[in-house]
Amino acid sequence: MKIGIIGPSENEIVPFIYKIEDRNTFRHAMIDFHTGKYNNIAVVAAFSGVCKVNAAIATQILIDKFDVTHVILTGVAGALNERLQIGDIIIAKEVAYHDVAKEILTEYHPWMKDIYFRSDSKMLQDVIDVSKAIDLGNRCSTGRVISGEAFITENERHQLIELFNPSCVDMESASVAHVCYANDIPFIVIRGMSDFANENGSETFEDNMEAVALDCLSLVENLLKHYGKANDV
Repeated sequence: MKIGIIGPSENEIVPFIYKIEDRNTFRHAMIDFHTGKYNNIAVVAAFSGVCKVNAAIATQILIDKFDVTHVILTGVAGALNERLQIGDIIIAKEVAYHDVAKEILTEYHPWMKDIYFRSDSKMLQDVIDVSKAIDLGNRCSTGRVISGEAFITENERHQLIELFNPSCVDMESASVAHVCYANDIPFIVIRGMSDFANENGSETFEDNMEAVALDCLSLVENLLKHYGKANDV
């Protein structure tokens, strides 16, 4: 097992990078990839940069250059489900673009049956189990994540809820899932709620982003510890 871990911004990944043992850094396509081990698991972590294309570039390089067997995307998102509060964490069951026409995915490469990229079932269950073990309680749940390029207005928020019934929205998850799907690589997405995806989202995002990102990283680290124990058996 060799796990690629992506964070779109520095706060979403750098605190983890500092914890990688025997760390080496390699640069490809203007992105730094940090290799080493975390709790007996081989890892490669990258600060990809925000937006779909940047995240896709990082994901493909992780697969092609570093031979990762699994991918984790961690970071923050805007809550769309009314039950969610700032700081809650969504583990993605499935991921979709909200700004790509259905036929682009179903009638052309990668010829999907529908618009949803499904998370790896074992990784999903592993994250659920770990979240229960570290007592995140009602703060952590599963759901649908949608991705697009822009911050969301209030009117757009209602439209997205009606069209997709999502838990939250971000700018990278669908592209990471897309690349993993095309390469047959298991993936999981872990997103903490930093704002409510509306006109005030940008300001709220800045206020909450760092703390929420650290909570997501804590879940990622505990997942890696879980895999490390399995390796010791």
